[in-house]
Parts: sequence; C-alpha cells; structure tokens
Amino acid sequence: MKTLLYFHPHGSTSWGLVVDGVKDIAAKADWHVQEVNVRPTHKNLEELRKFWNPIGAIVDAGAGINELSDADLKAFPVVFIDHDPATLPSNAFSVCHDSSATATLAAKELLSTGFDNFAYVAFHERRFWDDERKTAFKSAIELNGKQCSVFRAGKASSADSVKHLRRLREFVASLPKPCGVFAANDRTAENVLTVARMLNLSMPYDLSVIGVDNYANVCENTSPTLTSVEPDFRRAGASAAMMVMEAAQSQSRFAGERKRMYGPLRVVRRASTRVLARHDAEVAAAMEMIEANACTGLTAAQVVRIFPCSRVYAEMRFRRATGQSILEAIQSVRLERAKELLRNPNQQLKSIADFCGFKSQNALCKFFLKKTGKTMSAWRASSACT
Repeated sequence: MKTLLYFHPHGSTSWGLVVDGVKDIAAKADWHVQEVNVRPTHKNLEELRKFWNPIGAIVDAGAGINELSDADLKAFPVVFIDHDPATLPSNAFSVCHDSSATATLAAKELLSTGFDNFAYVAFHERRFWDDERKTAFKSAIELNGKQCSVFRAGKASSADSVKHLRRLREFVASLPKPCGVFAANDRTAENVLTVARMLNLSMPYDLSVIGVDNYANVCENTSPTLTSVEPDFRRAGASAAMMVMEAAQSQSRFAGERKRMYGPLRVVRRASTRVLARHDAEVAAAMEMIEANACTGLTAAQVVRIFPCSRVYAEMRFRRATGQSILEAIQSVRLERAKELLRNPNQQLKSIADFCGFKSQNALCKFFLKKTGKTMSAWRASSACT
C-alpha cells in the first residue's frame, strides 16, 4: 500500500475536515494517509522520504514551511493548502481558499439585513487572505451603494492584545449604527462581539456580525452565538489529494493547473445576524431552537410553546418574520443536514435519516426528492462533480 504524508498543525480549526477530504480520495486509490505533526523542512522531508517512500505529501497552512526550495519538491509531489503563494517555491502545487467568494457571500448575508452601514475588521496580524477578503467585501458593499469602514491590523496587535482590543473598541464605538460587520475569521469576530458588549450595544440590531470558518468552539459559545461562513474544507483536502494523484501519475509531464481553489460551502446562521429579533424576540428564539434541535426530532408543537399566544397566532408571527411556517423551517434545517451528510461519500444512505430527525429513511427519500427534484444518490453524484 502506498503512503501519502499529511503535515498538519496542532490546534487547527479545520484540519479534521480537510483530512477527511484527503482520506476520501486516498481510500479510492488504496493509499495509507500518514499524519505528521511537524513543520516540513529540507531535512525531515528527506528523512521521511527514506522512511515511508511516499507517493506524495500534503502540507496544511498552519504547519508552515521552512526554507523549502524547488529542489526539495522534486522527489515526490507536495501540495500546499492555504499557503501564501509568495512564500512557496516556484514549482509548488497549491490549493487555496477563494477568500473573495467568501467575502462576497458574507456581503450578501449582511446586505439582507437592510442596514446602510457596514465594516470589515481585519485579522490582528497581516495575512494574504485578509487583504483579499477586505477588498472583495468592500467592493461588494460599495457596489450596492453602501458605505464600508475598515479596521486594519496594528503593528503591535499580535504582541499586545489589550492594545488591540482598545483600538477595536474605539473603532466599533465610532461606527454609525446599525452596522453590519464582517470579521476576517471567527476569532476576530469573537473580539468584535466582546467589545460590543463592553459598549453595551444591542446585538444583532445595533451590530450584526459574521465571521469565517464556522469554528464551533467559538461560534456556539459567544454571546450572541456567531453566524459564520463555512469554507468547503473537505473539498480542499480532496482537491489536494487529487493533485498528488495526477502529479504522481504524470510525473515530470504534469501539465495541469498547479494552483486550484475551493470556495465557501454555506452560511451557518446564528443569533449574531438574526435582525428579526428587533421585531419579534420570540421568533428569534424559535429560530435558535430550530437550528439547534431540528435534527433531533423537534416538532412544531414544541417550538410553539415559546410563544405566549395561540398556535395560530404564533404561526402567523413566525411566517410574517421569516417567510415560512415553523414546520418548513424545521424541514429546511433537516434538508441542509442531509445534504451535508451526502457530501461525505463514506456516509451510508440508509443511515442518514437517523442524523436528520426523520422517522424513517423512506420519509427522508420522499421529502428529498420533492424538495430537490433528485434522488439522494443522484444528488450525491451531481454534487461530487461540482
């Protein structure tokens, strides 16, 4: 069995999903994926080559690179995920997140709030993807005739977190309200929510905030919970593994693209952008309940209990605020969960209903066909090709 090396950092928010994508392709090729928790260097690449004789290697961005040259990458194909292109050897293969597409999706989400004022908050240290997100977000906002302020990273931010938060608090205080804020990532968005609470701002209708990565440990534990754009990390891993396969097969004759992109998967909506709370707090609480529990057997009758009124009036209020019934909202969450599971080729179709809140697989199949016009198998096949 051939071995594929996967370099990844400890504590990365995304590597688990990325490596799942790598293993999807590796399983088809009958490769063993060996995870390596060190930074790739000239010395250890050579030693690992002798030890494993690998078919290739994948390097996660967080693992970093250290003085690698074109010569270091000639022994076997190495694919870098989310590395700054400026730091890579000229003959490197890479898979990068489409930060512009993510920023555009975030802009659409925030523009739907109806706000007139928006802002971008940069990461506390300089990153190439940060500039891409800022530029694309600002352009999308201005295209729609709105204003966009920008908070830039300070020179001492990484060394002085107190100074950074003080600057950020002054920036947030200066923003015209209400304001939609796109933060460089979830950790940055968490800081925005922290200073907003210091300023006693009412969220999400004084400040509506969205991050990137959908890092659950952050998003589910902020106050309010954080809406986030989730990148398609699994596709990143699969694309990287496919590049290794193609490069290994073609060897020096490889003529394909050496840089490929992967985009955002979805917006995971939480309370930080749920502006309807201004109009109906019970509807906002109902949506929170639905998104958290729809796939565990939640019923419309259970949701209605949140409302201090009759079921008929509760349904009227919910539909007026969201454009759908309570049951439709529950079913929408279940459908998205089913699609998420279908994107995993190792997930058996017969077990998906158990994770989506449907009473039987047959009920899920009928519902899925009605809503998408495709069987679950056909949808999985078409999704794998896009």
